[in-house]
Amino acid sequence: MRHHEVDQYAKGSPLRRFDPRVKIASTVVLIIAIAFLRELLPLLVCLAFLAVIVALSLVPLRHVAKSYLLAFPFIVFASLTLWYSSGLDEGVMMFFRISDSVLALIILVTTTPFFELLKALRWFKVPGIISSLLLFTYRFIFILLDEMERMKLARQARGFKGGKSLLSREALRTIAYTAGMILVRSNTRANNIYDALLSRGYTGEVRTLSSLRAGARDAALAAAFVGIAILSLFIQAGVIIWTL
Repeated sequence: MRHHEVDQYAKGSPLRRFDPRVKIASTVVLIIAIAFLRELLPLLVCLAFLAVIVALSLVPLRHVAKSYLLAFPFIVFASLTLWYSSGLDEGVMMFFRISDSVLALIILVTTTPFFELLKALRWFKVPGIISSLLLFTYRFIFILLDEMERMKLARQARGFKGGKSLLSREALRTIAYTAGMILVRSNTRANNIYDALLSRGYTGEVRTLSSLRAGARDAALAAAFVGIAILSLFIQAGVIIWTL
C-alpha cells in the first residue's frame, strides 16, 4: 500500500541541499514572527514568501495541498472559535496566522528527509527519547495503515460487504474485532522492526550518510527567512508604510 509520506519528494527538491539545522532555525524564527502579527497585510507578505519557497522547492502542489488539508479542520476550528469569541476580524487573522505557520512547517518537512530532520534536532540538544519517539511514532502510523488495509482485504475475501448501520450489533462487533486485531498485529510488526534495528546496531542515535555542514547558501536562506520576518514585523509596527 502506498502511503502519503510527508518527505517522499525531499530527495528531489533543491532545498534538500540546505543544512537542516538552518532550515529548522529559520522556520522557527519566521513562525515566531507570524505569531505576533495582527494585521492582514504582513500575513499576506509571509504567505507570498512561503508560496515562492514552495514553487522553488519543486514539491508537487498536490502533495503540499494534501499535507495542508490534514491540518485544515483544526485551522477552521480555531478560527471559528476566535470568531465567535472576538469577532470576524480576529477569526480571519487567526486563520492566516495558523495557515502561514502550517505552510512553513510543511516546507520544512517536505524538503528535508525525515532522518536528517531528526539528526538536526539532536544537534539542537533535543533529548534522544523525544527523537526516538518521533521516529517510532511516524513509522508506527504506516504499520497501522498497512494492517488496516490487510484486514480490509481479509474481510472482503470472506464475503464481508459491510453492515447497513454502524448502530447495529453486528457492525459494532466487527469494528471491535477488527480494531483489536489491528492493534495486536501492528504491535507484533513494530516489535519485529525494533528487533531488526537492534540487530543492525541501532543505539538510539540517528545516523545518516550525509554530514551537517552549513555554507554561504545556508546563510542566504536564513537571511531570506529572517528578512521576511523583520519586514512583516516592521509593517505591523508601521515602520514601513505599504498599501495594497
